[in-house]
Amino acid sequence: MISNGKNFIETRRQIYIDEQSYNNTLSHFKTQNSLNIEALKNDLTKRGRKTTLLLIADNLWTIFKLRYTAGEKLTLLADSLDDIVSAYEEYVAAADAMPDDQYYPPFLMSETIDTYVDYLNLLCAAALLRREDLIPRIHALNEGTNFDGTDAVLEELLKFYLPDRPQLDDWLWDKPYRKLLDAIDSDTPAEMQEEMKRYVKSWYKDMKGVAFFWGKHEDITPQFSPYCGYWAMSAAAYTYLYGLDDSSYRNETVYPKDLVDYARSIARHNENQQAISKPLRVASGEPCPKSGLWFSPAKMDSQAHFSAGTVMPDFPDAQYGMTIWQWIST
Repeated sequence: MISNGKNFIETRRQIYIDEQSYNNTLSHFKTQNSLNIEALKNDLTKRGRKTTLLLIADNLWTIFKLRYTAGEKLTLLADSLDDIVSAYEEYVAAADAMPDDQYYPPFLMSETIDTYVDYLNLLCAAALLRREDLIPRIHALNEGTNFDGTDAVLEELLKFYLPDRPQLDDWLWDKPYRKLLDAIDSDTPAEMQEEMKRYVKSWYKDMKGVAFFWGKHEDITPQFSPYCGYWAMSAAAYTYLYGLDDSSYRNETVYPKDLVDYARSIARHNENQQAISKPLRVASGEPCPKSGLWFSPAKMDSQAHFSAGTVMPDFPDAQYGMTIWQWIST
């Protein structure tokens, strides 16, 4: 179920998913993970344990994508990233204990574009949901593997958060990501915005014949959806990081514009200094999670004291259309 109190049709972020299929598919993956967690209590082989841990992590990430596509609150999704990253870390720990010929990183990014998209989108989701504290940990999932420091698209993002990242002229997937690199390499903001629009408009079309996830919305049944969303999150992440005007492409189906609005609604710090703790924030209309002083970048001089349980106020005329409150102190 979606935790927003609104009609499913009004809330979903893409039109392909319906409520019955969504609920049944969500239940399927949650049941799978409950069974997988129970299986870990048994005397599994090292390989069996490793495989089960990866299934748990992949299912959690799929659940995240489903919940975002169906319209779940962004603050809840931001919190859910902790469990996803921790699950992949548990897999990596199990994989590291295997012999070299049985080791596989969690994201085999050169074999299918789907796993590349998953890893890139996980990084982008952390950036857009302002979970900068998780980006070093997400990078560490593939650190030291053949996929670390080999892709220009990933490195262009990581350089905002991690020191001493390499400057690359190579990338793993030419289609569709060459267009994204063309945008990044543009000489002026206007050129970058035009190239980004071209990338966003062609992102899904360029996945045809390349990605297994392409066209999966056509296979949805009431019992199960193999589709969990088509999202060019990298376009949103770079739009946010480079401060681009997205007005010419923000209404494209694959562009997660509310993630950009959310990211922009929170004050930015020095991106090269990674956050060391999970930030405490809450959206307007949600109950205050902790008594104390709060402020919102959506309005100047907004600092105010709120008691736990108080419904946080909204500033409907905020520049980016979303009011996010950040905790300051008790």
